[in-house]
Amino acid sequence: MGQRKISAVSFCTYPKLVFAWPLLLAGPIFGLLTNHNFGTPELLGWIYLMLLVLVVLTLSVDIERNHAAFWMLIFAVFFFMGRWLDDAKGFTFFGNIYEWFVSLDVKYDKGLGNAISALLVVPYMVMMLWARLQHRWRITHNEFEHYSWGRSDDSLARGAKRVRCTYPDLLEFLLLGAGTLIVYSATGRTELKRIPHVPMIFLVRKKINRLLESTLITTDIMEMEETNSESLGGRLSGSDRDAL
Repeated sequence: MGQRKISAVSFCTYPKLVFAWPLLLAGPIFGLLTNHNFGTPELLGWIYLMLLVLVVLTLSVDIERNHAAFWMLIFAVFFFMGRWLDDAKGFTFFGNIYEWFVSLDVKYDKGLGNAISALLVVPYMVMMLWARLQHRWRITHNEFEHYSWGRSDDSLARGAKRVRCTYPDLLEFLLLGAGTLIVYSATGRTELKRIPHVPMIFLVRKKINRLLESTLITTDIMEMEETNSESLGGRLSGSDRDAL
């Protein structure tokens, strides 16, 4: 069976606060783990701290794939250099850093985690509602339409037929599968619109491709029918002239 045809694709774009969802869920989940004694307070504390750092980095900076690979390479070089210094010279640079972090005695605090989650709930829900009212997109066979409540709507005409996905921030992609959707003209040479922070962009792109492919096939069929009709009309006209 072939894929079911679709007539429109709808999605929303969101502010960067959408990537704070790990902190929103961590409070209740870690509280439940604490109540049932799953994991030590030290382990949960470090996991929560890593989540916090990850969310802060996602909200504050954009780390491209190539940049991420570069920093991972730098970290690997320093790590193996530290291991070599430890074995050959007895200099424990990374060991000292590790001991310093251990001395901080980090532990997960259930009250703090629940408080952060509770304080994030209201702005997060407002953000979700605001995105659906102000940043909603609907793509049909004829237009790329942007709906903004209380403001004038925006749309791109039928010529906008090609899309491309980019991933300007690796962390956004890891947290929510998000990226930027770029809309091009039918020739693919002119950029018409750049739509950032689209969650699960690979699924959205797949639906858009199906929509545009079906549009292209329908257009080709209509053009072929028009060409055949014109050719048939020309032959009939010639036959009529011969009969006269």
